[in-house]
Amino acid sequence: MPAGDPANQSRLIDLVTASRILENEGVLDSYGHVSVRSAIDPGHFFMSRALPPGSITAADLVELDLECAPVLPNAPRLNGERFIHSEIYKARPDVQCVIHSHSQAVIPFGVAGVPLRPVLAQGGFLPPETPIFEIREATGPVALRGMLVTNSALGAFLAKKLGDAPAILLRGHGDAVVGSSVKQAVVRAIYVSLNARVQSEAMRLSPTITAMDDAELAYNAKENFDVDRPWANFKRRLTEGYYARGRDLPEGFELEPVS
Repeated sequence: MPAGDPANQSRLIDLVTASRILENEGVLDSYGHVSVRSAIDPGHFFMSRALPPGSITAADLVELDLECAPVLPNAPRLNGERFIHSEIYKARPDVQCVIHSHSQAVIPFGVAGVPLRPVLAQGGFLPPETPIFEIREATGPVALRGMLVTNSALGAFLAKKLGDAPAILLRGHGDAVVGSSVKQAVVRAIYVSLNARVQSEAMRLSPTITAMDDAELAYNAKENFDVDRPWANFKRRLTEGYYARGRDLPEGFELEPVS
């Protein structure tokens, strides 16, 4: 684990735990990544080298500046889409954690022309319509275009489209979710996926759905403010899943009481 202030050590343990939780909950697959802003220098952040998120350990974490340059020399191969994280951190001083996933429940809403709306009570942190990053809009007409956010210009375009929202869809490519802590971002990422699944199921019953209205959204933060309870529950589920599969829990992992 990178050396530093105890506040960073706690964040880095949470970062590794977050990657394992999100894989266990089916939000992260072989790709996707989680980052956390440094508690010491807000112009730095930590994320894993290029590995499947369910495999990372504290030793795989790399400290980067907001230009995506490693702080220490001889850094390992980094995630190509680290610019999603750096540009959001530049644009949003309030954000302490960024998660990019390829949640299969979310992807249809980026390609079908159907807005992702807050239909689930625990998804009430979402705006009335979740914004979408369209890479064709970002690049304009070009002869060759990929789907990944692999440079600062694309990352900045995405961050601008995100605005002050807690999440943004990437057309054909999942979503990015932000939070004021690792715990909050993880809980949000899981409930964005659950909200998408519920909305899809509801639309199979009827094309007309009832989303949360302005009054319900305005009150939602008072009803759903406790990220510690779901975080503790997701850690418990991780422990049970790892025990069943004979896997080792990450360094520094400790269960928390579920209340």
